Amino acid sequence: MKPTATLSLIFVLTASSLAFAQSGGMKDMDMHKGMNMQKCSDMKGMNGMDMKGMDMQKCQNMMNSQDKNPTAKQPKAVTHQATGVVKAVDAAHGTVTLAHGPVKSLNWSAMTMGFSVKDKALFDKLAVGKKVQVDFVQQEANYVVTAVK
Repeated sequence: MKPTATLSLIFVLTASSLAFAQSGGMKDMDMHKGMNMQKCSDMKGMNGMDMKGMDMQKCQNMMNSQDKNPTAKQPKAVTHQATGVVKAVDAAHGTVTLAHGPVKSLNWSAMTMGFSVKDKALFDKLAVGKKVQVDFVQQEANYVVTAVK
């Protein structure tokens, strides 16, 4: 076979395979039924594809509202409890160091660690050497004290 004919054949097979793959990838998406965020998210990067029956404005509005409300994407924070002794207080940086006992909800053993403090008024209840019970939540990579008893 001549090189030109071989290259043409390869091109035609590649192009038809790509077209088939793209059309097959949409077979499970019903564009005529109810719209939801997952379908909209799945469509990102699908420019140029046949989207008949798709309410693109509704889809765009849904994606925009998700972007403006980041808390809608995050699950509710779980409150954990620990009992410990205050080892250090740094109100200027908003932190407290506690030597706390086990925290069952996180499967933690006893340890000494630093926490951020959510409300500056809580520092009135945090004095070095004082035994306290704290409620705390995880916010990204930090653990934040939300209550002191």
